[in-house]
Amino acid sequence: MHELSLARNIVAIVGDHAQGRRVSRVRLAVGPYACVEREAIRFSFEVASEGTLLEKAALEFLEGETDQFIIKDFDMEEMA
Repeated sequence: MHELSLARNIVAIVGDHAQGRRVSRVRLAVGPYACVEREAIRFSFEVASEGTLLEKAALEFLEGETDQFIIKDFDMEEMA
């Protein structure tokens, strides 16, 4: 189940770019040949994000091209 490894990488990458702000949504572009099960990545993301700035963030899937698997963007809370 490589989805857990992918989810951990998503949490690490987005967490680094969030600069201490809570993340509310992450959008992924996933192509039809990416060999990624969306429900498995969703479950793995929930597990990997526990106790992080991404905990409870929504995971949104966009249609990607071919074997594409890309973090398109993410939403964060505003800085105080």
